[in-house]
Amino acid sequence: MAQKDKMKMQNSSKKYFVGSIALLIIAAVVFGLSEYARPAADRSQEGSVVSISADQMHDRFVQGESTQTAAWMNEVVQVTGVVRSLQGNTVILTPGVVCAMEAPIKPSDWKTSAEVTIKGRVLGFDDLFNEVQLDFCVQVVEP
Repeated sequence: MAQKDKMKMQNSSKKYFVGSIALLIIAAVVFGLSEYARPAADRSQEGSVVSISADQMHDRFVQGESTQTAAWMNEVVQVTGVVRSLQGNTVILTPGVVCAMEAPIKPSDWKTSAEVTIKGRVLGFDDLFNEVQLDFCVQVVEP
């Protein structure tokens, strides 16, 4: 009789253990699916940490002001500069700030040599091309 009680307790504890593992797996799947379905942050709606000219920003990256430029990494900045060229969905400001626009651009809406203000996230500095890289960029329309 004692062995039957012991067997029932072992079977009961195994059921709880298997049930607990199953609940953990279900919780992990639900969490994973909710994270996968979560929309990305809308960078165009975020405020910028600094408003700076393209010349000043480029100079700071070229000179290697590491504390200042490190503070801007992965942050939204507002850059004002002169349009040097358009390449596909990218606007390049003089002297070398490359802005990958979030939405497709129409070349007819942009004029080279015109001054524009663009807001975007700083990716870093490309030493090879001597350019500051921004992505998720949107044009800031002054009221």
